[in-house]
Amino acid sequence: MKNSAKPAWVVVWVVFLLLLASSGFADDARVLLFTPQGETRGVRQVRVQFSEQMVPFGTPAQLEPFEISCLEKGRGRWADGNNWVYDFDRDLPAGVLCRFTMKQGLTTLTGNYLAGEQIFSFSTGGPAVRSARPRQGFEHIAEDQIFVLALDAEPTPESVLQHVSCRVEGLAEAITVRTIEGKAREEILKMFRSPGDDRPESYSSAPGSSPPTQE
Repeated sequence: MKNSAKPAWVVVWVVFLLLLASSGFADDARVLLFTPQGETRGVRQVRVQFSEQMVPFGTPAQLEPFEISCLEKGRGRWADGNNWVYDFDRDLPAGVLCRFTMKQGLTTLTGNYLAGEQIFSFSTGGPAVRSARPRQGFEHIAEDQIFVLALDAEPTPESVLQHVSCRVEGLAEAITVRTIEGKAREEILKMFRSPGDDRPESYSSAPGSSPPTQE
């Protein structure tokens, strides 16, 4: 009987310790919510919710919880004791990457260190097409057709050639494009530009093709 009871006691004791450890881990202070993350557009504000109170209620706290790496300017503030927001000076354009790294030694109001994820990031992705001329569905495409695309950010020539192509109904393969630069480009834009189309790019395509597509 003594030999059989001893292993059972050890098993129960180990299980008890594991339950204590898991319970303590679940109660660690941490970031409950960080938004946005990943690739997203239309960003104007970052919101962070902590599991425990970080600053006193009713006082303008100076605590900055993150080291921020981002080309766009903004400022942080505490909405309340648990929620911190970062307001950018403007809606972020395409091509912006921001990284928020929790400061070392950051603690809650009661002195608890924060566990869990420490680095959060998001990007606004590459330039996207806002409008195209001729528009989708236009049937009278010339052999030397010029397409004008209005984008939400300035692309690099390399990215245009890599991601933009034309398709012809009945042909399986996409048709490559070339960019139009210099004086010819400026003359074309004078005819097509309208208010709001402040960052267009010009292309020429093959006979009978549809407006360029972005891959």
